[in-house]
Amino acid sequence: MEENLVNPAIVRFNSKFVLPGRPGESAPSIPRNLDDMSDRELMELYSQFMAWVSYSKAELVKAEIEEESGIHKSRVIEATALIDQWGISAKGDLVTLAKARRDIDPKVVAQQEKNQISKAYRKLVETMFESCERGAQLLSRELSRRIGLNGKEQRTSRFGA
Repeated sequence: MEENLVNPAIVRFNSKFVLPGRPGESAPSIPRNLDDMSDRELMELYSQFMAWVSYSKAELVKAEIEEESGIHKSRVIEATALIDQWGISAKGDLVTLAKARRDIDPKVVAQQEKNQISKAYRKLVETMFESCERGAQLLSRELSRRIGLNGKEQRTSRFGA
């Protein structure tokens, strides 16, 4: 299997669904004083955060798929290297020695390095997703707070003197 081939699960998914595209150059940030924002600006920012939550979650899942694929490939390469090492070893060679030879096999080392990159990338994407999700939650709470205040103000003006 070539490394540049797209994962069959993603191909299958893409035949039925569309993953969200990148919503902009960079993820939005929360302004220091939300009270200064109009309701319209707040909703716009909330929409931007939600678009980034959707996009970063899709990227996170793709990164997890890539990571798992790499782990599986590592197991196959390791098993192959172990079998190859075992075949050239002298009789009575210890399993520990054969495994040590496997672990320094250039193919195994190269795949392990790819796995470390995949894992690091997945962790970075996970950080972006969590950051966007926290921002969206904060904005949602602010929107709920404003709705509660507006409702109270409207009730006061209707029933007040």
